[in-house]
Amino acid sequence: MKRLQSLWYPLLAAAGLACASGCATVDFVTGQEVQNMYSLDEEIQLGQKFYVQTVGELKNENAPIDQDPVRVALVREVTDHVVAVAHATNLPYRATYVGDPDFVNTYAVPGGNILIFEGLWNPKSGLVRTVDELAAVVAHEIAHVNCRHSTEAMTRQMLPNLLLAGAMIYAAVEEKEDAQLILAGTMLAYNGLVVTKYSRADELEADRVGMFYMARAGYDPAAAPRVWERLAGATDSQVEKVLSIFATHPRDYKRAQELRRHLPEARALYEAAPVRRDGSKKLADLPPLQNAKPAAEKKKKNSGS
Repeated sequence: MKRLQSLWYPLLAAAGLACASGCATVDFVTGQEVQNMYSLDEEIQLGQKFYVQTVGELKNENAPIDQDPVRVALVREVTDHVVAVAHATNLPYRATYVGDPDFVNTYAVPGGNILIFEGLWNPKSGLVRTVDELAAVVAHEIAHVNCRHSTEAMTRQMLPNLLLAGAMIYAAVEEKEDAQLILAGTMLAYNGLVVTKYSRADELEADRVGMFYMARAGYDPAAAPRVWERLAGATDSQVEKVLSIFATHPRDYKRAQELRRHLPEARALYEAAPVRRDGSKKLADLPPLQNAKPAAEKKKKNSGS
């Protein structure tokens, strides 16, 4: 037993030192030092693997990917405009359009790949109505990529979970059942409260940074708070279909209020933008979907990231 302790403690100490000393990097957006154990190249590789896996699963479910020229051109045009004013413009960004009108979702993976589902602007259950509002959602995702929220979160969770897991193993070896229960509860509380707190802070940061990006790109930033206000007023049946950035946190007006607080600054960026785009075009006025699979032929996808 003592031999196990003598091996385990140095291992935990080494892991902690490695994380503390080897993962300091500078945030693209704030310029401040943050902890991230992944290099930018590793982050890009990680995101690419996830993207390939996700697209493969979508193809297995017969989801139409990049099959509608009009909508593919639209999401890529909006993405390109926002990327051009982001902090990290040299990442391998790529917008992929998935023509599933029933799946209300959009998300970005580390490194810049973005998946945008047509259900995002479904007239019945979608959350965006205009090109400006689409730009708000795309800019939010690009802000997540630039802030490197995914790998920073993975870094934050690694050491505490490693320490708690180590303590649980020690308690199990020592046959201390009470300690095992306490440590298990601590791990659940940490992941349920502390991790969630950081996640909400990341979302608010992506909201703010994304609104600034869309404004610099020439899209009306007033569209951003409208999206979150629409979610706050959505019915329960609508919310059940909403995934990703929209369902991560409580359905309240806090995000819209925070965005409205920063709207004057965003409005100034919009007024100073070299090009102001006509983003008032309604997405419902786009031509009928092309090459989309009938809903009856598609397998339903029940989860998102």
